[in-house]
Amino acid sequence: MMTRFAPVLAWWDGLSSREQVMMAVLGALAMILLVSLLIIQPLLGAHDRARDSYAASMRLYRAVEADADTVQALAAAAPASTAPAQSLRAVAGSMALRHDIALARMVPGEDGRLTVNIDRAETAAILAWLVDLDRRYGIRAQASTLDRDADGFVSASFVLSRGGA
Repeated sequence: MMTRFAPVLAWWDGLSSREQVMMAVLGALAMILLVSLLIIQPLLGAHDRARDSYAASMRLYRAVEADADTVQALAAAAPASTAPAQSLRAVAGSMALRHDIALARMVPGEDGRLTVNIDRAETAAILAWLVDLDRRYGIRAQASTLDRDADGFVSASFVLSRGGA
């Protein structure tokens, strides 16, 4: 193994002691630069992204938590009538809670429609939810997208409106 490094050792021995010190300092600086660029900077960047992602998740969690009390109160009230006084958002949220469906997002449209996104739920629960919305409140899906995951779960997006409009 020493034969591989023989030319390097011969070169090193040919340097003066002052040149050897300068080369050692240069090597140490190069190592510090490499460690910084290849290890420390990527780790700091990943840490910053993780911190930002966590902060965004906490903001979303707090918003969902704040709306959860309202949705639970609506679910407990169990309205038997199709009173139009309830917003489309409140009805969809309370019915989803009854069917054990976690709604990821509800975005109201200017035309009275509501776009609902579901990240992961059982297919049967989503279909029962849609049937219940139609039968009890006259709320229908105007557009839908379902993507099948594994084990009978789907992610879905619906555009809901009252009375099929």
